[in-house]
Amino acid sequence: MKLINFYFFVLITFLFPGFAFAQTPADADAMARDAIRRLEAALSGNATTAEQRTPQPAAPTQVTRGGSQPRWVDDPYTVYNSNNFIVMVRSGSDREQAEARAVSALVSFFGQSIKSDFLISTQYSEAVNNGVVNVSQNTQIRDQITRAASMDNIIGVEIGNVWDNGRGMVHVAAFMNKIRTVSIYSDMIILNYRNIDLLTTMSAAEKNTLDGFARMKLAANMAGINENYAMIITMLDGSTDLLNIRNPDPYNREAANIIRNITVTVSVNNDRANRIQDAFAKVLAGEGLRTRGTNPPYTLEVRLHLSEVNFPNNPHVFCRIEMSANLIENATGASLFPFSFNDRGGHTSYAQAENVAFTLAQRAIEERYPLELKEYLASLIPLR
Repeated sequence: MKLINFYFFVLITFLFPGFAFAQTPADADAMARDAIRRLEAALSGNATTAEQRTPQPAAPTQVTRGGSQPRWVDDPYTVYNSNNFIVMVRSGSDREQAEARAVSALVSFFGQSIKSDFLISTQYSEAVNNGVVNVSQNTQIRDQITRAASMDNIIGVEIGNVWDNGRGMVHVAAFMNKIRTVSIYSDMIILNYRNIDLLTTMSAAEKNTLDGFARMKLAANMAGINENYAMIITMLDGSTDLLNIRNPDPYNREAANIIRNITVTVSVNNDRANRIQDAFAKVLAGEGLRTRGTNPPYTLEVRLHLSEVNFPNNPHVFCRIEMSANLIENATGASLFPFSFNDRGGHTSYAQAENVAFTLAQRAIEERYPLELKEYLASLIPLR
């Protein structure tokens, strides 16, 4: 472990001198550009400048068939130095199956301690693909980085020794070079933090919007991803002391503050005693949004259509209610989040049938709209 920490210190010194003290945007930009350059080199299989300067331990990569079972099959650390490598050995009926199992075992080793959130990784990937988060112009590198965010694909895994026993069983060692992998994840952390700083630098007018909320939530998600990357570094015996790992909680709290400063006015045509307006307002307030204020940036525009429906030989009268609710951005007129409901209520008179129909609509708003609104807010990614 001391050896790895020494290598990591040397690596940090060469890769990001003064990282912990970089205060200016220009410094952060330069470090991010360096991180991208190193990532592209490392993930493309080319040695980075720092790796050329730092001694890299060699990993056994022999492919053999038949003969006595090699020692590494039962104990890979008899040939792989545990100070330099993490190794998993698995077997299969062919090499492809054995490789897949060995790689999966390495992923599982980290996955036992690292949280993975499908929504967060999906949002991160979408932000990268839309150019909101800048990681690389290289499509192959960008794909590797976005897959790594899901923790289903640990970057830095390589195939080492392979032994085919000649009797229908293949054994494969999958390994990770600790120094190289620590370098990769350190660069990814630097790059994510630069993007976080870009996302969270906003004017007051920009901040108190749904886009501002999306920017802050994405920043929180990326800070959480960086925590996972930091844990990988730690599990590889590396140090994160110079990386200034940030907790995502302050970003989440700021996102909640932004929501509380956003006003959405509710406009309903053809309402009855404000029943529909009040139902929507209650849901919006439940998410922290204000529904009263001057010059609101958003309007929840609700349109109701009521019609009488009669069925032959049925003594009841029915009222069909069709409702469409669209969250409108007032500055652009864009519809951001649609919601609809269609049903009918019956009774002995049309007035009573209409009351039933409104009750059904209120119930749909109370039961469905909160879930769909939460999903919409959680899925938001910033504009470019």
